[in-house]
Amino acid sequence: MRADIVDVLSDYISIKRRGKNYVALCPFHHEKKPSFTVSPEKGFYYCFGCGKGGNVVKFLQEYRGLEFKEAVVELAEKYGIEVPDSFL
Repeated sequence: MRADIVDVLSDYISIKRRGKNYVALCPFHHEKKPSFTVSPEKGFYYCFGCGKGGNVVKFLQEYRGLEFKEAVVELAEKYGIEVPDSFL
């Protein structure tokens, strides 16, 4: 919940503000016009070209090839959040 999706995705792709949302070229398929949207208000992304979508954890899983736990731990480290040993 504390991970800012725009902040995290900006580390990997170039996104630009368009109204209350952000747009980018989709990192999951080749395209010439942006069809990848990011909603900071709702905390998710969606590509109207290939249909991929999800939250910040799902993005890290798909983009970086991480497992769920790995993505959560990476985000926790980025935001200074302690991960309980029981999660690991």
